[in-house]
Amino acid sequence: MPDVQDILVFYQTSPGLDVGPVAWARYDASKGTGIKDLVEDDRPPYKNAMAAMRDGWQVIQMSEYKQRSAEDGYELGPIPYQTVMSRFSELQAEE
Repeated sequence: MPDVQDILVFYQTSPGLDVGPVAWARYDASKGTGIKDLVEDDRPPYKNAMAAMRDGWQVIQMSEYKQRSAEDGYELGPIPYQTVMSRFSELQAEE
């Protein structure tokens, strides 16, 4: 079977690759279009992007660092920093 691209996205509070994610999303194309085993995990699949990279994930996008002053306080809205990673896995037969 051919290799297909899987995507892992970490949402972080800082753009560093050694910062742990506060949220994450995983898209496993290798499992096919009818994925039945998706579950919400209590913990991210890796402690940070560096750990994922050491397991074969390649970074394809990083957020740039935003300059903020101390007066800015809390920021509302989506988590501003993301690291998007990719790796290729063998396509599994669909049931």
